[in-house]
Amino acid sequence: MHRSEVEFNRPCADCGAPVAEESRVFGFGAEALLCWECALRRGGVYDSSQERWTVEPGVADLLHREREKDEEA
Repeated sequence: MHRSEVEFNRPCADCGAPVAEESRVFGFGAEALLCWECALRRGGVYDSSQERWTVEPGVADLLHREREKDEEA
């Protein structure tokens, strides 16, 4: 898929930047995503030879924030 054809479906749960689900992102919770930069900044380590996160980024605060929003709704 050409970069201009990529759909940016959801915002990064941390910085709010549009995230393409086809790019290297970290998915967590029901539907949340972290962009590459935020996932690395939060301590994530991606092994490109294995094509997986070998150390998951810290997202506890983001999960807590999502639960609070759900409770308010």
